[in-house]
Amino acid sequence: MKEIVSYLYRNYFEIAAFSVGLLLLALMDPNTTSGPGLCLLENMGFSYCPGDGLGHSISFIFRGEFDNALEANMLGPFAFIILSGRIFYLFSQNYLNQNKIL
Repeated sequence: MKEIVSYLYRNYFEIAAFSVGLLLLALMDPNTTSGPGLCLLENMGFSYCPGDGLGHSISFIFRGEFDNALEANMLGPFAFIILSGRIFYLFSQNYLNQNKIL
């Protein structure tokens, strides 16, 4: 049992985490401003956070509002491409190497 859990964690945790994260960003309302702040820099008292609006930007991308996505955070489209590419890469690596035995 321990080997199975270790195998699943090693091979599928990253895919699941990134997929769930993107799914939640796709379902969130990008126009809302309420909610807790997760930026460590802002919580430490700094006024600037480089990730401000990143989730909103990705959420706008899912809705096809690319101008709002760039306005929310310029790095949003790049983060979306990188996350999507990583999910695709991990998925293809795990399913192309199906010769592995649990």
